[in-house]
Amino acid sequence: MKRIIAILIAALFAVTLAACSKSGAKNLEELFQTVLPADEALALAKDSEAVVFDERGRASGKDVWDAFCAKVENQSPATVLCAHYYVLDKDHMTEEAYEKEKDEYPRLFFYLVEYDGKQFSVKTRDSASETIDSSETFKYMLHFTGKAPSRALYSEYDNYVLVDDPSATWESIEEGLYSSQSDAYVKHCTVYSDCIGRKES
Repeated sequence: MKRIIAILIAALFAVTLAACSKSGAKNLEELFQTVLPADEALALAKDSEAVVFDERGRASGKDVWDAFCAKVENQSPATVLCAHYYVLDKDHMTEEAYEKEKDEYPRLFFYLVEYDGKQFSVKTRDSASETIDSSETFKYMLHFTGKAPSRALYSEYDNYVLVDDPSATWESIEEGLYSSQSDAYVKHCTVYSDCIGRKES
């Protein structure tokens, strides 16, 4: 009798755990679809299970990201929502450029990243728009860390990038972004980017 009760309790726990997992993914999907101005979306993201990157390029919610990565390592399905918040840095742009773009900021972009145990899919959307900006699939997630270029406003980077080429490097990805050669571009999506050691102006 005790054995039967133990089996029933274990089964109930497994069902509850699965339901919670599905509910969590659903809540992230709902948050991803929420249309709000950038500042309101930022406050909502910080109050939820999202990984948030602020205007200084610093990440919060690293425990959420680490939990996602642990599931990926075990090839278990997982979902994570990242919120990237951007403001204009008036001190590091021309006055003309600032005047031209100031009314478009701040902006927040949601990245809904899903892993099915074999590949990644990522959808991106501006928080203030109902339209999805992009929807792509990738085979791999690579982790890059290192010293930032001397011209950067931070000293180190910690990036996770979705790619189809497992041999891609951060240097080859950056070079492809600035190259005039179309075949130099490396298909990728940077979903986690933590700028460490912010330099003062």
